[in-house]
Amino acid sequence: MSWRDVFINELRRLFSNPAVVFTVFGGIIIYSLLYPLPYANQLPRELHIAIVDHDQSQQSRTFIRMLDATPQVQVVKQLGSETESSPYFASAEIEGVVTIPQHFYRDLLLGKSPVVSVGGDASFFLTYGTIVEGVVATGSTLGAQVKVQRALMHDTPMPLATTQYAPFSLNAVPVFNPTTGYGDYVVPGVFMLILQQTLLIASGMLGISNGNVNTNANAAKITVRNSKSLWARTIILTGIYCIMAMYYLGASLSLNGVNRMAEPLQLAAVILPFLLATIGLGSLIGIAIKRAEIITLIVLLSSMPLLFIAGFVWPSSALPTWLSVIAQFAPSTVVIQATLQLNQMGADFQSQLGHLTQLWLQAAAYLGLAFYLKRKATRAA
Repeated sequence: MSWRDVFINELRRLFSNPAVVFTVFGGIIIYSLLYPLPYANQLPRELHIAIVDHDQSQQSRTFIRMLDATPQVQVVKQLGSETESSPYFASAEIEGVVTIPQHFYRDLLLGKSPVVSVGGDASFFLTYGTIVEGVVATGSTLGAQVKVQRALMHDTPMPLATTQYAPFSLNAVPVFNPTTGYGDYVVPGVFMLILQQTLLIASGMLGISNGNVNTNANAAKITVRNSKSLWARTIILTGIYCIMAMYYLGASLSLNGVNRMAEPLQLAAVILPFLLATIGLGSLIGIAIKRAEIITLIVLLSSMPLLFIAGFVWPSSALPTWLSVIAQFAPSTVVIQATLQLNQMGADFQSQLGHLTQLWLQAAAYLGLAFYLKRKATRAA
């Protein structure tokens, strides 16, 4: 069979398989639209909290007004005791409770540090941390005002008092994530994992399907054991996923407001071996597993472990050594690090030669083994 017939046959097999078409096209488009939605606001703001004021002083009421003015929280209720907050937590009317202790004003006048308690559901760490951030910012501002007032009482000039209340000033400049948001942090890496998982499913499912296909002149039986069909499938999937990768690393990130810094050619140089390695790995999965539904199940179940061992959600240094070694066999681990450093951190291309070499080695190993097993199976048939 000629190469032209082989390509036509593989294209027909791809587009006549509804599961593969939905995975390749529908899955990628749907994920690109739905996955970033929960992180559209980047950071939680105006979280509802309740106040328990045991002091009932002028200064405590000032603290409450200042707390309500922060972008992190919004005071929606004032309660008599901490126990009264339980039903409001249960009904999700509030996300936290702040308790102002008795003698709050007196301790401030005496130069002591009153303890303001913060309660909340720490299982939602981002929400809990935002409430604490708002309370700390308010406490620091109020403390600075008290220190300036005390300095003025000791005949310290106002310009000097406003500069002496703290030993240093903090100018925090976020690097690589200007918004300090969760979307900029996690979406680019997850997009690469989505590309890998959908490509693994498509390559594996196409690798196990057989069938009789009518060509222009005669009927020819093309099986997955034919190495020529694997060549054609690799080229077709690479071409399709190059377009998908361009969409994920370009237009999709721009639509979601994610920072992009890499040149297109630099990303293309990293994506090409990644796609080849993933197609080779998917072909090996199709050779080892003969049922399409099992392939889909295994690939989907592996997504979360692969996400956490990729080194951007959880640091690689905190993983066991054996798990870090296993992670290096997944193309997603390498490409996530390379694309994040190029596209989000502005690294130069020379610094990614190690990742690029690793991806090409994976591509050669997985594709080489897949072709070997296909040819061996064809000869045995």
